[in-house]
Amino acid sequence: MHEHEQENSPAGDGEERPKETGQRPTPSQAEQDAIFAALVAQFDDPVDLTRPDWPEIENIRARTDVSGQEDPPGAPQPRPRTTARGPRDWAAADDPDEDHFIPPEPPPLPTGDTTAKLAWIAVLGGPALLLFDVFYWHEVAGWPAWVGLPAFLTGFVTLIARLKDRDPDDPAPPNGGAVV
Repeated sequence: MHEHEQENSPAGDGEERPKETGQRPTPSQAEQDAIFAALVAQFDDPVDLTRPDWPEIENIRARTDVSGQEDPPGAPQPRPRTTARGPRDWAAADDPDEDHFIPPEPPPLPTGDTTAKLAWIAVLGGPALLLFDVFYWHEVAGWPAWVGLPAFLTGFVTLIARLKDRDPDDPAPPNGGAVV
């Protein structure tokens, strides 16, 4: 055995140990199935809440250490609980009108012109008429097709034609460039 291997052995006693690769042997499928079956069988077993399944040293309710002596004087002590008020311990104001926000009346909605309203009715009503025709008669034929499709196209073209490039109050761009 080489000298550096003896120094690295955990015991340092000169006996040769197999090198650990860091991987545990993988249990076979049958062993894994047996472990899983045992876990499933224990699933509905009642739990004894009076017997903790952890060491007594980890029991945070214990005020003494394992030897039965009290904590040394420099050991951290738990903070005493106080009855201080928290952020959710508050009472509502006595006056319900105090600090109450009343929003101002909203301005009235602008009235649209009749042409725009009829164009939107045609754009939305044409496909609605075609859908009604499909659901009711299971085909698009007859007068609903001859009314719905031209109504949609006419309304769409009307809305596109009425789009404005820019407000008439805006000044023209100095170099004739893009308008954002």
